[in-house]
Amino acid sequence: MKKLFFLLLAVFLVSCDKDDDKTIKTYDLTISVNGVEAVFDSCYVMVIDQQNNSNSCNLDASGVTTFTVPAGIYEVYLNGTVTDAYCRTIYNASQTGVVVGDKTANMVELTATVTKMQTANPLVIKEVYCGGCQKDDGSGKFTNDKCIILYNNSSLAVSLANVAVGMVEPYNAEAGTHSFLTGGKLTYESDNWIPGINGIWYFNSSAEIAPYSELVVAVNGAIDHTLSYSNSVNYAKPEYYCMYDPEAASSDGGHYNNTSYHPSPSEVIPSDHYLKAIKYGKGNAWPMSQTSPAVFIFKCENNSVEQYVAKEDSLVYPADKQGNLTYACLRVPRAWVLDGVEIFNSDAVPSSKKRMTPDIDNGYVEMKGGFGHSVIRKKDEAASAAAGHDIYVDTNNSSNDFYEADKCSLM
Repeated sequence: MKKLFFLLLAVFLVSCDKDDDKTIKTYDLTISVNGVEAVFDSCYVMVIDQQNNSNSCNLDASGVTTFTVPAGIYEVYLNGTVTDAYCRTIYNASQTGVVVGDKTANMVELTATVTKMQTANPLVIKEVYCGGCQKDDGSGKFTNDKCIILYNNSSLAVSLANVAVGMVEPYNAEAGTHSFLTGGKLTYESDNWIPGINGIWYFNSSAEIAPYSELVVAVNGAIDHTLSYSNSVNYAKPEYYCMYDPEAASSDGGHYNNTSYHPSPSEVIPSDHYLKAIKYGKGNAWPMSQTSPAVFIFKCENNSVEQYVAKEDSLVYPADKQGNLTYACLRVPRAWVLDGVEIFNSDAVPSSKKRMTPDIDNGYVEMKGGFGHSVIRKKDEAASAAAGHDIYVDTNNSSNDFYEADKCSLM
């Protein structure tokens, strides 16, 4: 039981009075709080008298605390803050004019209001499936069933407004030519940007990811591929998203209209789940590598995606390829990058070269294409147990954060 310090002062003054029989009668003021059951030990209650004297103490395991106070009128406040890796949650409640005395209940029940705010980016790439699978007749591999899966690591919904998906030049880590690599160093590493080649895809402004949830984006063919290839993936699900925008055109007049890569999505997928494309390179399909893509997600700040790409200096070319649309890249500020994963072809690691700077991905994950393999982010077991939800590791190093799985998690 907590005594207010002003009560102690009052008792001292009374003891100095000539009439030693005078005492101050006290009452137990019991305060209970609703809405903080899971975090009671992070919340405290404050009681203030009319002379602005105050005292506070924490709630017990049942969300209750008791103060011993003299008769009077008080203000009661609840405060609490819980912070995790991605969010700050604030609990508040108050009640004024609380009368304590012989003829009152001397009990207060507060209901906390909860305010949540994101303090760090919780959006990660959970999985990249890009290498394809074996055909049923054994004639080779089917690769037009790629997907990227995003995940919200936090307890708050995450808006995908102005969030886009890109890939870093060159398409393959083992490519013989790395146009922005000079003397073993990426020419943009000392600058503040990264080159997103060929085109980007961005979400409808109303799209969001629920707390502790994943969002599937079909890169190629938002249809049920298992009807043709039993080892493949069924993307014909209404909660899935897809890259489909045959109207997007670059300055050469080309469109992402190759129906082998971008067929009409399944009718069960809502049209507002179609990602829009901004195409500035050549080709009739978004050429995400089958062997070793470097995929990243970013969010435009202070601009819409369309406004940023339309800016005069938003496109960049290798020094000797100026104006050549085959090499056209978007100059994406690295401060905008939310997450990235660098994939190396497991059959060509010695000849593979980094494309992402260390601040985005300081490592790489190996993958063997053509056999249904996928690269999947590791789960943080300790954090998951504490949160009661899946939480995925995020150290900006794919060598630590990802592993090669035998099959896509959607199979």
